[in-house]
Amino acid sequence: MALCTFNGRAYLGEQLASLLAQERRPDQIAIYDDGSVDGSWEFVQEWAQNAPLPVSVHRHAERMGYVKNFEAAVQALDTDLIFLCDQDDIWLPNKISLMAQEFEEHQDLLLLHTDARLVDAAAQDLGVSLFEALRLSDNERQAVLAGNALEILCRRNLVTGATAAFRRCLLEIALPFPTALVHDEWLAIASATCGRMSLLDTPTILYRQHANNALGMPLSKWRIRQLLGAPSGQFHKRYAARQGELMKQISKLSSMHAVEPPPFLPEMKKHVAFRSNLPTGNLKRIASIFSEWKSGRYHVFSNGIRSVARDILNR
Repeated sequence: MALCTFNGRAYLGEQLASLLAQERRPDQIAIYDDGSVDGSWEFVQEWAQNAPLPVSVHRHAERMGYVKNFEAAVQALDTDLIFLCDQDDIWLPNKISLMAQEFEEHQDLLLLHTDARLVDAAAQDLGVSLFEALRLSDNERQAVLAGNALEILCRRNLVTGATAAFRRCLLEIALPFPTALVHDEWLAIASATCGRMSLLDTPTILYRQHANNALGMPLSKWRIRQLLGAPSGQFHKRYAARQGELMKQISKLSSMHAVEPPPFLPEMKKHVAFRSNLPTGNLKRIASIFSEWKSGRYHVFSNGIRSVARDILNR
């Protein structure tokens, strides 16, 4: 299990207690601290000395950021399965046993992620699951379960690292982590390109939402962003950068590991090029968007009518 910390002392006690309360305890824990100044480092050092299982603790001399911190942590483990662990959540008691059983029953499975129950800073239920907050559709769910996750992941990331586990052999494919992508997103892309990833609808953690989340799902802002999103002009720059990086990395993985590149990649390139270079004139932009809509690519590679509305408004 790879646990990364940075100024998370307020919640570490509950998280670590939930790890020891697992029906099937971790075989090994690697804790990597990224320069905490709130007592987190001292706390995990003391906890590791008294833990009833092997725990290694490490601290970076300089801030690495959460992606590179996780990259270091996963490489410190020699277990067959690697679980990603955030510092501020609470694991439900059957998380490890449930997910390990899935890997045992499906030998071709490289990565598995699950639903979660969203809670506030005090661990009070917010009344919505992670998959509900992400608006995971039945079509997306069925595509992932059928082994066709890559096309979905190229549209948007569905994998939350705090709910994910993967086989150690995935590191042979995924290292080093690209700096332009979040670690959980990248591990999902790598597993779906060179193997199979899947999901479980069962919640396995209490996914805590609070003001200091490095990554999270702040519900009060999330719903407002769904249609309009980022300030005018910023979204398409980020969209082009992310999609360009994804296509580059997928092509690189396909070449390095002798797998067929996904057949949808040429159509995806057309759609990314279109959305990255929208006409500036209103009438011309609307006409071109309508033409792109008729091609079906908005539905496959973007978020359908929501993306059309964003592009018409030039947001």
